Amino acid sequence: MKPKVLAVVPARAGSKRLPQKNIKLFNGLPLIAHTFEAIKNSKYISATIATSDCPEVLKISAQYADTYPLNRPAELASDTATTVDVVLHAVEYAKKFEEFDIVCLLQPTSPLRTTQDIDNAIALYVEKEAKGVVSMSKCEHSPLWATPLDRPDEFKNFIKGLTNARSQDIKEFYQLNGAIYLVDHIILIKTKKIFLEDDYYPFIMTSENSVDIDTLLDFKFAELLVDSRVAGK
Repeated sequence: MKPKVLAVVPARAGSKRLPQKNIKLFNGLPLIAHTFEAIKNSKYISATIATSDCPEVLKISAQYADTYPLNRPAELASDTATTVDVVLHAVEYAKKFEEFDIVCLLQPTSPLRTTQDIDNAIALYVEKEAKGVVSMSKCEHSPLWATPLDRPDEFKNFIKGLTNARSQDIKEFYQLNGAIYLVDHIILIKTKKIFLEDDYYPFIMTSENSVDIDTLLDFKFAELLVDSRVAGK
């Protein structure tokens, strides 16, 4: 039986590195709208909660079917508010009018994440009979090529360990990309955790689709990727 999935899209108004980034125009649409566009074509997601303290974000979200704007209280819009508290607040609100099995957290700073990415992650969840899934992408540079430099001996030991090392021989590493988080809604409420220890699986995305916008440089890089895709068609 196909699970019922609730999407939660958190979009706080404050952003120190890139002010008002969630409503900044990206490829002709506000940044957050790209997440709503991906959601609307999903074969699994039945409803979306857009939680924000930004009136413009709430206004944009109201334009999409089955998307419910939720005015986020001040205590959940501060720098110290946790993501899980924001999600729990949205889930509690959604329980009033929607039944669902899975909570799908989709941050609006991943505008290149596609409907296919979302649905494939959910399909993995179903296939594995999982309690949670998190999206990841391959590290561009292995963490084995990095070192802290707090002490002189750290650098010396690092260089010593690289003797005759070849990049093609180093094990591949993967990192969280912040694009998709899936969790069983009952377990989320019970444990107040998005990351679980058991029955939790990685969903691998391409590096291009994994771009996470935090700074103006990220934003411009994502625009270049979109332009290159259009040019390649």
